[in-house]
Amino acid sequence: MNGQRRLGALMMALVLTVGVAEAQTQVKPGFNLFSPEQDVEIGRQSVAEVQRQMPVLSDREAEAYVNRIGQKLAANASGPKFPYEFRLINASDINAFALPGGPIYLNRGIIDNARNEGEVAGVLAHEIAHVALRHGTHQASKAYAAQAGLQILGGLLGGRVGQNTAGIINAVGGFGLNALFLKFSREAETQADLVGAQMLARSGYTPADMISFFQTLAKAEPSKKTNFLSSHPAPSDRVSRIQREAQALKVPATPTTNVAELNRVKSRLNSAYGTAPTMQQIASGVRSGQSGQSGPMTSSTGAPTTSVEPPASMRTFTSRSRVWQVSLPSNWRVYEEGTTGITAAPEGGIGQVGNRTEVVYGAIINHYEPFGAASSSSRSRLRGSNRSVYGSGVSLEDATNDLVAQIQSGGRHLKPIRGSSQRFSLSGGPALSVALRGTNPNTRVAERVTVVTRQLEDHHLVYMLFVTPEREAQRYAPVLQAMVNSLRIDEDAHH
Repeated sequence: MNGQRRLGALMMALVLTVGVAEAQTQVKPGFNLFSPEQDVEIGRQSVAEVQRQMPVLSDREAEAYVNRIGQKLAANASGPKFPYEFRLINASDINAFALPGGPIYLNRGIIDNARNEGEVAGVLAHEIAHVALRHGTHQASKAYAAQAGLQILGGLLGGRVGQNTAGIINAVGGFGLNALFLKFSREAETQADLVGAQMLARSGYTPADMISFFQTLAKAEPSKKTNFLSSHPAPSDRVSRIQREAQALKVPATPTTNVAELNRVKSRLNSAYGTAPTMQQIASGVRSGQSGQSGPMTSSTGAPTTSVEPPASMRTFTSRSRVWQVSLPSNWRVYEEGTTGITAAPEGGIGQVGNRTEVVYGAIINHYEPFGAASSSSRSRLRGSNRSVYGSGVSLEDATNDLVAQIQSGGRHLKPIRGSSQRFSLSGGPALSVALRGTNPNTRVAERVTVVTRQLEDHHLVYMLFVTPEREAQRYAPVLQAMVNSLRIDEDAHH
């Protein structure tokens, strides 16, 4: 009898599940020249541009809050299983945007104006829906098809598109803050509302949370909501459509009311970063706390600051090529360069000064082929009694010397510190370190650059450049040592 009851309950649950699935509006993605894997690659390359142009925050507490909500929703997203990531932009405008393949950005204005967790979830669900429905690459596909003509398009559909993703994207506006990825049609916005509402219902929230956000938006200052309305066209019956979807899904019509964690994050952001600037101020070079005055900027896209606290903990990072693995400070953001290189820096440690990107605090790790384009005369430096060759060919000292020469060609102010060269073993192979210093004429900061090289079997190098102001070198020495000690090299992956 008990078994029959359990079977009956199971059958009823299945009936209810099928009923809800049938009741929800079915949304079909538009045609697309790209594969889901290409969406991810387009998003990854676009992120690099966004990082350079926008004041992206690197705040663990705030990011953890947004990611907890976002990942809960993403677990119930339809479509391809994209690697969703959620980041905050230090801007007061009420806005959000999604890039193909998973990257989603929320302005601080969303956090500052949201009344509860459900409203934050409502915005995130809408943006996740854009990614899941592949609206960005759908629009890029339409734009390219209009340019290419039917004959070329036929060839692309025959399989050649995968070989020229960058060419197609560049032809319709390029990577980064491409209008095709930021401003969608009214039909796409309606689809994102409906799919977002369904996602909310599956994730323990409710479509009423999305409606609640629209109500908050209606009461916000006009200057704060302009961007959201311009990049998210609003059909006149937007709210009523979501309400009808909620009725079909048979979910609560009362918004989520969790506010405690949201309030802590608001307080954290205000105390740590002050009042967020508007996008208009950011475009004119103003950053948080500046009120239009010049001075050090706290954003990774402004001028780098000259005061950054050492990190408290480390995390493991592996290059996409899997050639190397290292422990990085947990509060440093990673900017990937190809499959083997990265620049890692804390908020305020890297930024734009004039027309140059400058690193004041941070590390660069990459692969280097010595003497690929350098003069043979550079071989004459760093020679000493402990010079040796790994196998046969270019010595570690000569290879390191060549790398140092390349560094100095881009930073003529840097001079090797006498007696700083040290040889040691690292990850089972020969390694060398040498320190350079000098006053950067662009930032006017006296800086220390420690070069660590580890030679590979083919005489190439995996190198690390560790950068700090000269006055902070001693305080950051344990961080550098921890990174060097943690570096692991996989020679097989290099081959």
